[in-house]
Amino acid sequence: MLTVRLIMKKCLKLTITGVVQGVGLKSYIQKQAEKIGTIEGTAQNMPDGSVLVFVCGEESLVDNLIDQIYKGTPKSKVDFIFQEALVGGKDFRGVFRVIG
Repeated sequence: MLTVRLIMKKCLKLTITGVVQGVGLKSYIQKQAEKIGTIEGTAQNMPDGSVLVFVCGEESLVDNLIDQIYKGTPKSKVDFIFQEALVGGKDFRGVFRVIG
C-alpha cells in the first residue's frame, strides 16, 4: 500500500515583543532556523522595540521555530509573539537572513 504524506507549508508574519532588541535574538532566530532546516524568511528590528519576523516552511518546523523563539537568548525576554498568516508570495530565496 502506498502512503502519501501531505506537507503543509506555513507562512507567517511574527511580531515579537519584550526585551528583544540588542540581546542577540535576531541572530539566534537565524541560527535556529538554519538548525531546523528548510525554513526561510527574515528577521529585523522595528522602531517600536519589537522584532519583525517573516517565516515560511513546513508547518511543524515553523511551529518548532516559534517554540525556540519563546526560549530566546539568556539576555532576551519574549513577552508575546503576535502571529499573522502571510498571504501572497514573498521570495526569501530559500534562506533565512537578518536584515539591518
